[in-house]
Amino acid sequence: MNAITGYLSNQFDSNVPIKGSYASDYLGSVQLLEKAGFSPFAEKSVIGSTLYQVFDRFVKKTGLDTTANKLKDEYLQDSPSSQHAMNIYSILENTFTPKGPGEKAAIVNFLNSKIDEFVSTKDTDTSGSLTLEESGINESIFKNLDTNRDNQINASEMKKSFYEDFKQLNYVLDYFQNTPGTLVDTYA
Repeated sequence: MNAITGYLSNQFDSNVPIKGSYASDYLGSVQLLEKAGFSPFAEKSVIGSTLYQVFDRFVKKTGLDTTANKLKDEYLQDSPSSQHAMNIYSILENTFTPKGPGEKAAIVNFLNSKIDEFVSTKDTDTSGSLTLEESGINESIFKNLDTNRDNQINASEMKKSFYEDFKQLNYVLDYFQNTPGTLVDTYA
């Protein structure tokens, strides 16, 4: 029994047998995403829809000069285990589960690398932080990212700002990373 089959078993009447099948994995995966707050049917595929929603929020929250579709395509190209998995549960597991102890999920590594790349590319004075002018992002987004209010942002602030209130993503990451009931403070 995998995590999704177990999730389904807890959601339905105990007299209804849930077998580890494609249908139960699909149903459980969709229900998990819906419970987390994602809209799994906003696009053609459940995973495409979910990834688009993650990347769309990422672009809006960080102000990076890219699109959600470009990030989704790049993520899938760089993550063949997520792109070519046989079923939705395997895709979710490959995307949201850390590969080992002390590691982060593939999607977290990807998003964090985009923030690190953005800061290192824009940091013209090599201070490790960006001013509003260096960043080139919208002032209101910059102010939201500047969590310590020093008029500069660094990669840590950007990551913290992105992850701390993204309940949908944190719910799914928590589900795949931890035992039920264990909450994680941050993925940044």
